Amino acid sequence: MKKVVLSITVSFVLLLMYGLQNRVSGSVIVDRVIAIVNDEIITLSDLQREEALKKSDAKVDEHLLLEDMIDRKLQMAAAKRAGMDVTDKELADAIADIMKRNALDTKQFEVALAKEGLTMEQYRMELREQMTLSRMVGKYVRSGITVDEAEIRAYYDRNLSIFTLPEEIRVRQIYFPLPDGATQTQIAEVKAQAQAVYERANKGEDFINLVRENSRGPDPQDGDLGFMQRQHVLPEIEEATRNLKPGQIAGPLLCAGGFHIIRLEDLRTPVKSFEKVKEEIMNTLYQQKVENTYRTWLQTLRSDSNIENRL
Repeated sequence: MKKVVLSITVSFVLLLMYGLQNRVSGSVIVDRVIAIVNDEIITLSDLQREEALKKSDAKVDEHLLLEDMIDRKLQMAAAKRAGMDVTDKELADAIADIMKRNALDTKQFEVALAKEGLTMEQYRMELREQMTLSRMVGKYVRSGITVDEAEIRAYYDRNLSIFTLPEEIRVRQIYFPLPDGATQTQIAEVKAQAQAVYERANKGEDFINLVRENSRGPDPQDGDLGFMQRQHVLPEIEEATRNLKPGQIAGPLLCAGGFHIIRLEDLRTPVKSFEKVKEEIMNTLYQQKVENTYRTWLQTLRSDSNIENRL
């Protein structure tokens, strides 16, 4: 049976970016009031139930978790005051849609909930809270937030290092292949040929003409291998280029079935173009604004409320 995705808000960042965390029911323990939020209370058993819902091996910070619970109560109370409660019909429609998307009938859905440690009534309560919080965030946080072109450009200019790609080298080569199963004598002969051409190049002869006259490989564009990231270049060639400046040559280098004489044509450290990263930057800036607006809104709710934390 398909697993139904059952999620609720545990923290705002998860609400905005990844959805809402799975919840399971916890056992009731001896209670005491650990927080008062206006005319509502949060008990120790409430807190420990929330800890159980985390399903995490890592130790949960109880103080942070309690603050999150307080924030959710404030938001639910604000929703009630603003008349933004989720109606029974809206809730029923949402559950019906979830069952439809997962191809489950009511009985199968209840079985799936039970595997998550939830009854249908518990799930209805959790889903109602999730839908309400999402609605509140949409109205009081997301609405009106925009990111303009100037902000995106400014972020790009300030953070070019983020968008810088690995260094690339452009190499031109003269290639002397070795015959299959070459003997030591044949290897020495090919190396001598390559050495002779290297010395001519080193004395200043036109390198491209030497490529055309001597290179025996299927070299495109007169031996120009184009720009390549260093990690994609043959190790022997990459190492040799580290001691070269553009226009300088090295060789003969034995690798890839033959001897190579190389000339370093150019070096560059490319940067992703603005157009390629524009949407990524816009999403980053939008997320930052949403989180900042959310914190400000929460602070307003807190300042207008009576909160007593006894933990």
